[in-house]
Amino acid sequence: MQLPFSDSVLLLLSPLLALVIGLYAVKKVIFITQKRKIYDIPDNIRKIHGEQIPSLGGIGIFIGFVAVASLFAGTIVPGWNFLIISSSILFFTGIYDDIMNMRPEKKLAAQFIAAFVGVYFTGLEIHSFQGLFGIEEVPYWAGVAITSFLCAFFINVFNFIDGIDGLACLLTIVSVGIAAPLLWFTGNHGGAVAALALAGATGGLLYYNFEPAKIYMGDTGSMMAGFWVWSFMAMLVKTTNHIPYPLETYITPSDAMKLTLAVLLFPVFDALRVFFVRASKGISPLKADRRHLHYYLLDKGLNHARATAFIVMVHLVTIVGAWYFRFLEWWLFVPFITIPSLVATKWASASPKKS
Repeated sequence: MQLPFSDSVLLLLSPLLALVIGLYAVKKVIFITQKRKIYDIPDNIRKIHGEQIPSLGGIGIFIGFVAVASLFAGTIVPGWNFLIISSSILFFTGIYDDIMNMRPEKKLAAQFIAAFVGVYFTGLEIHSFQGLFGIEEVPYWAGVAITSFLCAFFINVFNFIDGIDGLACLLTIVSVGIAAPLLWFTGNHGGAVAALALAGATGGLLYYNFEPAKIYMGDTGSMMAGFWVWSFMAMLVKTTNHIPYPLETYITPSDAMKLTLAVLLFPVFDALRVFFVRASKGISPLKADRRHLHYYLLDKGLNHARATAFIVMVHLVTIVGAWYFRFLEWWLFVPFITIPSLVATKWASASPKKS
């Protein structure tokens, strides 16, 4: 169905309408969960909030995003139906986990299934690493397998950062906010409109999730958000392989790959660091603790709002630095973009803890 709006008008309508729907949906979720007494249970390790706060805020994101993006962009984004299937798998898995505490292996299996569907049936597999790790072109099935694994891994690590008020919401908005104009500029108007719909719907949750939070994103939203952040960046990498001259003089496939790495970097860096520290101490990498950067910042004495602002600033510095220094060779570029996260973590972990 052809909508009676130009693409540029949709670019404005998409986030605004998704925001309105998201706000309304989250408000209703808060009402229902409070009425039914469906609350997130604190464990005094990673969950340190009050007793009566629900964690199903991702329902509002899902409703606002899927409704608006499917209407405005669904017919022009390749493989849209399969992306929605993947998103739905993660959404319902998250609901079950938020309410019933799903076993980790079952949740991981659902994440891999969602990642495979979202990669194989949409053509978002990586064909070339543009020289990253010395790898150029990869065979088709190797590309599908590697991309599916990396997608599932990012879904997991993005889920880990949803530990303080507003953090996962703001990182989602910033990440897709970076992807949207680049997708638009490179000709993927449907992807840009959909990305802004996710930003708007997430903004609807952020209104209730910022400190002091009335509701949390939960696995219901964080896994789905991680999947879509990954997907929009994968769309950008895919799109830049086919953009015409002279646009390729401004953003090349290598530039897109480097920017994608920068956008995805912070959650990946934080998770890998925590995994390494746990393993070095003989602790299971999956055991819950307070070694993530956001907990270091809370222990330092920052409140949730300031800790969130600090991490978002680190994220933005990483992305801006990656864009301005994208001409660097990979062996210099990768260490360079890890510097903001490394310095921030070193500073937060070494600082005296609050009394």
